[in-house]
Amino acid sequence: MTENPGLEKIRELKVAAAWRDWHWRRWLFAACVFIALTLVLVVDFFPDRVTGLQPGKPSQKTVKAPRDIQVIDDEATAQQRAEAKKTIGKVYNRDLGAEARSIEGVHRVFSAAGKLKESQLTPDDRYKIAVQEAGDSIARVGFDKMTALTYDQLAEAEGRVAAILQRLYSEQVTSDDLAIKREKLVKAAYESAGDPVVNQVVAEVGSAHLASNYLFDKAKTEQLREDAAADVKPVVIGKQKGEEIVGEGKIVTNAQIKLLREVGLLGRRVDTTRATGYGLISFAIIAAFALYLHNFQRKIYDNGRLLLVLAIIIVGTVLIAKIVTSFSMLYLVPVVAAGMLTTLLFNVELAIGAVIVTALYSGLIAGQDFRFLLIWLLGGLFAIYTVAHIKHRTDLARGGFLVSLVIGGLAIAMTFISTSLSLEEMASNLGWGLAGGMVASILTIGVLPFLEKVFGITTDIRLVELSYANQPILRELMIKAPGTYNHSVMTGNLAESAAELVGANPLLARVGAYYHDIGKIKRPLFFVENQIGGENPHDHTNPNLSCLIITSHVKEGVEIAESEGLPKEIIDVIKEHHGTSIVSYFYHRAKENLVKEEVCESDFRYSGFRPRSREAALVMLADSVEAAARTIAKPTPNRLEQLIKRVIQQKLDDGQLSESDLTLKDLDRIITSFTQILISIYHTRIEYPLPALPIRSANGNFAK
Repeated sequence: MTENPGLEKIRELKVAAAWRDWHWRRWLFAACVFIALTLVLVVDFFPDRVTGLQPGKPSQKTVKAPRDIQVIDDEATAQQRAEAKKTIGKVYNRDLGAEARSIEGVHRVFSAAGKLKESQLTPDDRYKIAVQEAGDSIARVGFDKMTALTYDQLAEAEGRVAAILQRLYSEQVTSDDLAIKREKLVKAAYESAGDPVVNQVVAEVGSAHLASNYLFDKAKTEQLREDAAADVKPVVIGKQKGEEIVGEGKIVTNAQIKLLREVGLLGRRVDTTRATGYGLISFAIIAAFALYLHNFQRKIYDNGRLLLVLAIIIVGTVLIAKIVTSFSMLYLVPVVAAGMLTTLLFNVELAIGAVIVTALYSGLIAGQDFRFLLIWLLGGLFAIYTVAHIKHRTDLARGGFLVSLVIGGLAIAMTFISTSLSLEEMASNLGWGLAGGMVASILTIGVLPFLEKVFGITTDIRLVELSYANQPILRELMIKAPGTYNHSVMTGNLAESAAELVGANPLLARVGAYYHDIGKIKRPLFFVENQIGGENPHDHTNPNLSCLIITSHVKEGVEIAESEGLPKEIIDVIKEHHGTSIVSYFYHRAKENLVKEEVCESDFRYSGFRPRSREAALVMLADSVEAAARTIAKPTPNRLEQLIKRVIQQKLDDGQLSESDLTLKDLDRIITSFTQILISIYHTRIEYPLPALPIRSANGNFAK
């Protein structure tokens, strides 16, 4: 029967809406992680506050830099730029017409004096006419002296003035040295031994007409001075982490105040430039890691619960790194713990990415110190190796010890390449390195159970613990349903062997098989493997009721598993190990008993889910194959192989494997694996002759 197209369309729309909703929530989640990590980078959690510091007064305490820092000394920079401006002199532009204008003015004055010399006009009128013709460059007293001279004296004075001006204009005459040049002119005028009045006229006329032949260019001068100041680089004051900024009893400078304010010791302040840089780097790291998850860790990328666990590990590691770095305990930065936790909770590939991300963030926090960045990276990668295949929690201590030795060795190596090599420093670094590894292992041992429990993550360590026969449920199964227990162990061996060939989790397949039939604890005698020579209660039970009893062990097993707090992966195996298979024995019995009535096949099927994982599918196949193999009277390799193929083909034809990831090639590998295991169990044995029983003689002794 074809499904309603409208219902199919509605289902598709619901799936698309759910995906879009998760898509936006995932972006929001990534933004929150980015903001959290950036805030950890930017905010100073434990600033060493200082109070009472004032420029020009002594400091009451010694303050050291909590991190590497560089600031610009504004005062020193301004002083150097002012000095650079002073090196640039005034810029002058030559006035090529200045000399000609001065000489021409001299000629006009002497020409006017010659014309008006013998005029009958009053002195005042003559001066007015002279001013109109020659300008007011000559004072009234000087003009009267000129008109008192003879024509020869006027000619002599005119020639001398022109000669002195030409000599002075051969040099640079500016507004700044104009007074000095006039003094030279007057001195040259009075050097002549001639008529003192002529000398006086030469001095006055020449002084009146001497002007600057180089004019000050203010705009160009200012531009050159600004350029010179701009060429001066800012004076940068740098302090390394731990270096003294202010010494006790020393006078505090403005530059030191700025350094203290820059690192937040004189009040909480966020450096926007530094925060922007950290934000961009943080965004690049998060974006790269998100792309890695999207392309290579899709299972985790699509699971909000797993993403939250991963975010807790990364943000928590960076947060602890910020705290321990504030107290200069860099060897205790828990990048190693992040690698261990991610390996145990997820996988090795993701752990490598987590180590790189946490190491990069920790390196930024530590002031971009490449030495510790190398220690964290190498230590984290080695830690991944040490815990990649552990199955017991006690092995974490051994892994932590090995990591401690590695970090201690790296610490000594970094001591060798440092500038200050000393035995004391080597011993200190070795001690801190060993402590860092042990703290990482302790942190991992403490946090791992919490993350497992709260977020329902099943690690291999947890699976190994569940596989122990002293587990309460398995012990109860062993006592109440020994046949089922033995069957579960055999099923686990089959599933584990096949899982290794098809890329499933062998440990999960084996442990899932151990628990898949725990529901039979409730009514063990209704299952044939527990009926050791006894009466079968189904012989006197209605087939429908028998089917209900048989199929209920799945539901009851889930209830037991949930009450005991078993992992979700194990519960899923219990739910799915029969899928929706038909209970064929009771179905056929019902058909035989009710010849005239129609028997509904769906009433004799399990009401669970088809296997949705490889491990659940393997348990289903191993369960059916192991049970069927017990029915073969004389098992041979060929009979066992044909039986396995027939069982798997039935499951395949019944659609029980349609939701698992198993391929036909995987099924061939499973058949091969099952066959090898069952052949090793049911191999043909040699029939040894029974030993002869001793015969008692008449006297009571045994005959030889």
